[in-house]
Amino acid sequence: MSTAKSSKKQKPAPTRANPRLLLTHGEKGGVGKTTVARLVADYLEQREVSFRAFDAEGATGQLLRFHPENTMAVEVDNASSIAPVLDFLMDGEADRVALVDLGARSGEDLKNWLYKAGALEEAEEGNLDVTVLYVLGGALDSVGHLKECFGALGSAVQYVIVKNLGVAPRFDVYEDSNTRQDLLAAGALEITIPALDGTVYQSVDKASQSFTAFCDSEAGYTERRYCRTWLRECFAALEEASAALA
Repeated sequence: MSTAKSSKKQKPAPTRANPRLLLTHGEKGGVGKTTVARLVADYLEQREVSFRAFDAEGATGQLLRFHPENTMAVEVDNASSIAPVLDFLMDGEADRVALVDLGARSGEDLKNWLYKAGALEEAEEGNLDVTVLYVLGGALDSVGHLKECFGALGSAVQYVIVKNLGVAPRFDVYEDSNTRQDLLAAGALEITIPALDGTVYQSVDKASQSFTAFCDSEAGYTERRYCRTWLRECFAALEEASAALA
């Protein structure tokens, strides 16, 4: 049974006026940035959105591993290496989407690339849509890093704050922060991603498959159903931020 048949088919994305740059970002390793990037890739495919993915974790990056057919490795601090991202977006059709899974880096590192490459200027002039999917950790440092990111990139960028319950059960530090209020005032969106059973997650990892592919694989019925249910809930969460994604 396919995932598409077992859950509500997502509506195809409407035609857009601008290309869109999607960036999965976070304070450090272990908060689930790549899990969110993999989910977004599956979500875009489910909505029949044509996109290219870029893994800034290097040749051994996890997005490259799970979506090898349309992902290439890039280095954010190397102009030649990172060039294919914005070349793809700005030298082609307006409906292009690029998904970049960033490594753990500062807001200033990210700004350095986007500023020098002209992405921030294009965004400010209304020629490029940029969305930062910021994946929260549960610690104070995560909120500090988010504040730094917001300060570096400003309000020309759309923010989607992702609470990943697979990493932390609560996000009180963020929810009680002035940073959250500032982001919401700037139009940021918030979504919550549920946790996938740990043994099922490990099975997907061992299979080196996308989440959607695992749901349709020869894995055991129960694990496929757990993954399918979780994926349906994740897609519902991403649908809440669909205007900033596709």
